[in-house]
Amino acid sequence: MNKIVFLFLLCVFIDGLMKHLPLFDDFIDGVKDALQLCRTLFTTFMALMVFVQLLQSSGTIDLLSHLFSPLLSLLHIPIDIIVLGLLRPVSANASLTYLYSFYETFGVDHPLSLLATLIQSGSDTTFYVVTIYFSSIHMKRTRYALPIGLIMDCLSVIFAIMIYLKMFV
Repeated sequence: MNKIVFLFLLCVFIDGLMKHLPLFDDFIDGVKDALQLCRTLFTTFMALMVFVQLLQSSGTIDLLSHLFSPLLSLLHIPIDIIVLGLLRPVSANASLTYLYSFYETFGVDHPLSLLATLIQSGSDTTFYVVTIYFSSIHMKRTRYALPIGLIMDCLSVIFAIMIYLKMFV
Protein backbone atom coordinates (compact mmCIF):
# COMPACT_ATOMS: atom_id res chain seq x y z
CA MET A 1 0.00 0.00 0.00
CA ASN A 2 2.84 2.39 0.80
CA LYS A 3 4.31 1.76 -2.62
CA ILE A 4 1.02 2.67 -4.29
CA VAL A 5 0.82 5.94 -2.35
CA PHE A 6 4.44 6.70 -3.22
CA LEU A 7 3.84 5.98 -6.91
CA PHE A 8 0.74 8.18 -6.91
CA LEU A 9 2.63 11.07 -5.32
CA LEU A 10 5.51 10.57 -7.75
CA CYS A 11 3.10 10.69 -10.71
CA VAL A 12 1.51 13.89 -9.39
CA PHE A 13 4.94 15.43 -8.87
CA ILE A 14 6.13 14.51 -12.38
CA ASP A 15 2.86 15.78 -13.89
CA GLY A 16 3.28 19.08 -12.05
CA LEU A 17 6.84 19.42 -13.25
CA MET A 18 5.81 18.71 -16.85
CA LYS A 19 3.10 21.39 -16.66
CA HIS A 20 5.55 23.89 -15.08
CA LEU A 21 3.38 24.40 -12.01
CA PRO A 22 4.71 26.12 -8.86
CA LEU A 23 4.65 22.90 -6.82
CA PHE A 24 6.02 24.28 -3.56
CA ASP A 25 3.64 27.26 -3.57
CA ASP A 26 0.71 24.95 -4.29
CA PHE A 27 1.83 22.67 -1.46
CA ILE A 28 1.98 25.61 0.98
CA ASP A 29 -1.49 26.76 -0.13
CA GLY A 30 -2.81 23.24 0.48
CA VAL A 31 -1.35 23.21 4.00
CA LYS A 32 -2.96 26.58 4.72
CA ASP A 33 -6.33 25.28 3.55
CA ALA A 34 -5.93 22.15 5.68
CA LEU A 35 -5.14 24.23 8.78
CA GLN A 36 -8.23 26.33 8.19
CA LEU A 37 -10.35 23.18 7.87
CA CYS A 38 -8.84 21.79 11.09
CA ARG A 39 -9.72 24.99 12.92
CA THR A 40 -13.30 24.75 11.65
CA LEU A 41 -13.68 21.11 12.64
CA PHE A 42 -11.95 21.33 16.01
CA THR A 43 -14.86 22.81 17.95
CA THR A 44 -17.33 20.34 16.54
CA PHE A 45 -14.99 17.44 17.18
CA MET A 46 -14.43 18.53 20.79
CA ALA A 47 -18.18 18.81 21.36
CA LEU A 48 -18.61 15.28 20.00
CA MET A 49 -15.88 13.93 22.28
CA VAL A 50 -17.48 15.58 25.32
CA PHE A 51 -20.83 14.06 24.34
CA VAL A 52 -19.29 10.59 24.07
CA GLN A 53 -17.61 10.94 27.45
CA LEU A 54 -20.86 12.15 29.05
CA LEU A 55 -22.75 9.19 27.61
CA GLN A 56 -20.21 6.71 28.90
CA SER A 57 -19.64 8.24 32.34
CA SER A 58 -23.29 9.04 33.11
CA GLY A 59 -24.32 5.40 32.92
CA THR A 60 -26.82 5.98 30.12
CA ILE A 61 -25.43 3.12 28.08
CA ASP A 62 -25.60 0.80 31.11
CA LEU A 63 -29.20 1.80 31.75
CA LEU A 64 -30.22 1.16 28.16
CA SER A 65 -28.45 -2.17 28.08
CA HIS A 66 -30.26 -3.34 31.23
CA LEU A 67 -33.60 -2.46 29.63
CA PHE A 68 -32.91 -4.96 26.84
CA SER A 69 -31.50 -7.72 29.08
CA PRO A 70 -34.77 -9.71 29.57
CA LEU A 71 -35.36 -10.03 25.83
CA LEU A 72 -31.75 -10.88 25.11
CA SER A 73 -31.61 -13.56 27.77
CA LEU A 74 -34.52 -15.31 26.03
CA LEU A 75 -32.57 -15.23 22.75
CA HIS A 76 -29.31 -16.34 24.44
CA ILE A 77 -27.53 -13.20 23.31
CA PRO A 78 -25.14 -11.43 25.71
CA ILE A 79 -25.98 -7.89 26.76
CA ASP A 80 -22.68 -6.71 25.26
CA ILE A 81 -24.26 -7.04 21.81
CA ILE A 82 -26.68 -4.22 22.66
CA VAL A 83 -23.88 -2.20 24.24
CA LEU A 84 -21.99 -2.61 20.96
CA GLY A 85 -25.08 -1.51 19.02
CA LEU A 86 -25.50 1.53 21.28
CA LEU A 87 -21.85 2.53 21.14
CA ARG A 88 -21.35 2.14 17.40
CA PRO A 89 -23.27 5.29 16.34
CA VAL A 90 -21.39 7.29 18.98
CA SER A 91 -17.80 6.08 19.03
CA ALA A 92 -15.87 3.85 16.67
CA ASN A 93 -13.09 3.23 19.19
CA ALA A 94 -15.45 2.18 21.97
CA SER A 95 -17.33 -0.18 19.68
CA LEU A 96 -14.07 -1.66 18.39
CA THR A 97 -13.04 -2.30 21.98
CA TYR A 98 -16.25 -4.24 22.54
CA LEU A 99 -15.72 -6.14 19.29
CA TYR A 100 -12.19 -7.14 20.34
CA SER A 101 -13.52 -8.28 23.71
CA PHE A 102 -15.88 -10.62 21.85
CA TYR A 103 -12.95 -11.96 19.86
CA GLU A 104 -10.90 -12.51 23.01
CA THR A 105 -13.77 -14.13 24.93
CA PHE A 106 -15.27 -16.37 22.27
CA GLY A 107 -12.74 -16.47 19.44
CA VAL A 108 -13.19 -15.00 16.00
CA ASP A 109 -15.17 -17.92 14.58
CA HIS A 110 -17.79 -18.08 17.33
CA PRO A 111 -21.36 -17.18 16.27
CA LEU A 112 -21.53 -14.33 18.82
CA SER A 113 -18.29 -12.89 17.47
CA LEU A 114 -19.76 -13.08 13.97
CA LEU A 115 -22.88 -11.28 15.23
CA ALA A 116 -20.71 -8.56 16.77
CA THR A 117 -18.82 -8.26 13.50
CA LEU A 118 -22.08 -7.89 11.57
CA ILE A 119 -23.16 -5.09 13.89
CA GLN A 120 -19.78 -3.38 13.67
CA SER A 121 -19.65 -3.52 9.89
CA GLY A 122 -23.34 -2.93 9.23
CA SER A 123 -23.66 0.32 11.17
CA ASP A 124 -21.77 3.58 11.16
CA THR A 125 -20.61 6.25 13.57
CA THR A 126 -23.64 8.40 12.83
CA PHE A 127 -22.97 11.20 15.30
CA TYR A 128 -19.41 11.53 14.03
CA VAL A 129 -20.52 11.59 10.40
CA VAL A 130 -23.23 14.18 11.00
CA THR A 131 -21.10 16.49 13.13
CA ILE A 132 -17.83 16.33 11.25
CA TYR A 133 -19.04 16.11 7.67
CA PHE A 134 -21.78 18.67 7.99
CA SER A 135 -19.59 21.11 9.89
CA SER A 136 -16.87 20.80 7.26
CA ILE A 137 -19.29 22.12 4.64
CA HIS A 138 -20.80 24.62 7.13
CA MET A 139 -24.24 23.04 6.97
CA LYS A 140 -26.28 24.18 9.96
CA ARG A 141 -29.60 22.42 9.29
CA THR A 142 -29.07 18.69 9.07
CA ARG A 143 -32.82 18.07 8.79
CA TYR A 144 -33.46 14.32 8.71
CA ALA A 145 -29.87 13.07 8.49
CA LEU A 146 -29.45 12.25 12.17
CA PRO A 147 -32.82 10.52 12.72
CA ILE A 148 -32.49 8.50 9.52
CA GLY A 149 -28.90 7.56 10.35
CA LEU A 150 -29.90 6.37 13.83
CA ILE A 151 -32.87 4.44 12.43
CA MET A 152 -30.55 2.73 9.95
CA ASP A 153 -28.12 1.87 12.75
CA CYS A 154 -30.98 0.38 14.75
CA LEU A 155 -32.16 -1.61 11.74
CA SER A 156 -28.66 -2.93 11.13
CA VAL A 157 -28.54 -4.26 14.70
CA ILE A 158 -32.00 -5.82 14.34
CA PHE A 159 -31.13 -7.44 11.00
CA ALA A 160 -27.80 -8.69 12.34
CA ILE A 161 -29.63 -10.35 15.25
CA MET A 162 -32.19 -11.82 12.84
CA ILE A 163 -29.41 -13.29 10.69
CA TYR A 164 -27.74 -14.66 13.81
CA LEU A 165 -30.98 -16.26 15.01
CA LYS A 166 -31.72 -17.74 11.58
CA MET A 167 -28.25 -19.21 11.11
CA PHE A 168 -27.10 -20.20 14.60
CA VAL A 169 -30.05 -20.65 16.96
